Amino acid sequence: MRGITNHSVKRPMGNAEISGSFETFPVNKDLVINRAMGDIVVPAISPQPNNPRIIHLRSLEELRAAASDWDDLWQRSEVTFPTMRAELLAQWVEHFAADAEFHAVAVRQGGRWVAALPLVRRRIGRLIKAGVLPCNQWSSSGDFLMDFSADVNQIMPVFLDALAECNWPLLWLDEAILETARWQAFMRAVADGRLKNVVRPRWQVGRVSICGDWEACQARWSRKHRQHTAWSARQLARQGDVHLVLHSHLSPDEAAIWMQKALEIEDLGWKGRSGGSVKSVPGMSEFFIRQAEQLAAWGQLELAFLECGGRPIAFCYGQIAKGVFHSAKVGYDPRYARFSPGQLLRYFLLKRFYAEPGRVAIDFLGPLTESHAHWRPETYTVARFAVALNSLGRMALWAYKRLGRRGQWAVGREQWAGNREQDNWSGVVTK
Repeated sequence: MRGITNHSVKRPMGNAEISGSFETFPVNKDLVINRAMGDIVVPAISPQPNNPRIIHLRSLEELRAAASDWDDLWQRSEVTFPTMRAELLAQWVEHFAADAEFHAVAVRQGGRWVAALPLVRRRIGRLIKAGVLPCNQWSSSGDFLMDFSADVNQIMPVFLDALAECNWPLLWLDEAILETARWQAFMRAVADGRLKNVVRPRWQVGRVSICGDWEACQARWSRKHRQHTAWSARQLARQGDVHLVLHSHLSPDEAAIWMQKALEIEDLGWKGRSGGSVKSVPGMSEFFIRQAEQLAAWGQLELAFLECGGRPIAFCYGQIAKGVFHSAKVGYDPRYARFSPGQLLRYFLLKRFYAEPGRVAIDFLGPLTESHAHWRPETYTVARFAVALNSLGRMALWAYKRLGRRGQWAVGREQWAGNREQDNWSGVVTK
């Protein structure tokens, strides 16, 4: 099956850490790096067991070789997005940034990884090289992984030193989630290190916590929303039997079939007419189907369909991890638009999740819309966090603050969205 992989990583042996092809730079200055012997790090003086060790992954091969360590850190971190796991991160880079330099930085302490950040090189303002998070309007695999059982005050200065070794003037971190403990720790470390930085909030994301009981959840909605939902359900029921179908245990092959059906529904709507659906963009269907296959192999895929008279009329592509249903993509058949099938699908999903133990929340992922707001979600802020790592970076931030966040300085979703222009990362047409 396409893209389904299992990985192993070499472990420390005695006093020498065999790190394969990736480079390991210990914090202890007495250690000697011998690249001629297969990147074996030989300690001149035995380091303390809990001294942080810096790890640089400079290719997707190295990332995949270290997938077990990466995913173990992801599991221990507060990050819930399964697209931050090593294989889906590698798939993102292969599709959207195949010609760009990949560089992930991690810190190991006490025999396991305690911090990691994936970066891809890109030019900001067409001039300045920067490490940016792997994320765009289609999918995101960029976030900061941190194990808070480690000593954050000890780890973060080491981590910033490792980032400085990348020799990029700037870190340009789109989609940093400001309220989270991990990004708060990152920002405090940058402030403590007196590094020039800029934080620009970009959008809000809705997240409905599944707590209390179903009746209390409904009571939080406006009366108008409750009435409209009930009316839509009654009217749609006149067209045929209405029910929710939730595929939670698909094989990768089955996931490919059902994902294709979901994308066909999306293509029927306004996105298909405007050229912005997944099927309208060459190569994008293959990306999402491959992603869904990998999620299914991990047991982290849920595809929800609203059916009327045995016909699927709306879908939701869910990425599941740590009790959170991440609503990555929603679409509906425009012939049923007057019944608000997308909203009805969310209603039936919420009702079901309240009856299932272990469900924590529904995360809408994208920028907050009016349709999201009807469910009275909590919100979190997604921001651009830019950090200068040298004098050139400081000059670039000075210019950025004066020129504004758009125009030639745009590098996140704004630039990647484009106007059906050729994406200079991977040769795919994006919108």
